[in-house]
Amino acid sequence: MRQYRLLVRLSNGTTTRIIVTAESDYAAKLIGEAQFGRGQVLHYTRAS
Repeated sequence: MRQYRLLVRLSNGTTTRIIVTAESDYAAKLIGEAQFGRGQVLHYTRAS
C-alpha cells in the first residue's frame, strides 16, 4: 500500500489536496472519485 496525493475539485473554482492510501495509481483515483464524484480528481501523484 502506498500513499497518494490527490488534487480534487470541490466546487467551481475551489480545490483541495487530500492523501489516500491505495494499491495503485488507478485505485487511488477511484477512491477520490468515490468520495468526491466522477471527474473531480484533477491530478494525483505518489507521496511515498
